[in-house]
Formats: sequence, structure tokens, C-alpha cells
Amino acid sequence: MLIVSLFVCIQQSIERFQTRKKLAKLSAEQLNDIGMTKERQQIEVSQATFLQLLRDVVLRVKNARRAQG
Repeated sequence: MLIVSLFVCIQQSIERFQTRKKLAKLSAEQLNDIGMTKERQQIEVSQATFLQLLRDVVLRVKNARRAQG
């Protein structure tokens, strides 16, 4: 069960990383459509690093452990 939980955490973190990378390509009009400011876009895109990906995985694993008891 732990292996499955770890895999899910990694998968979610990778999806988040990829989404942040895609945010960099959105136009101002598209950002407006989703209710995101240019400043928030820059913050999210700056977090699309390998180090942040690893931090996200670790945080998700810790939270999953807490949720299990």
C-alpha cells in the first residue's frame, strides 16, 4: 500500500510541475479567463524547478502518512 501511495504522490507532483510549465505559455487574455494575474503566473512558473518538484513529493508523502494515521 505504501508503494501505491508513493507512486500517487509522485504522479500528482509531476502533474503539478507540468501544469506550472504550461502556465508560462499562456497569454494575458488566457490568464484573465482563468482568473490569474501576471504576478501569480510568475510566482507559479518560478516554482517549476526540479528542486521544487522534489519538495512537493516529500510534502505529499508526509501528508499522506499523516492521513493514514
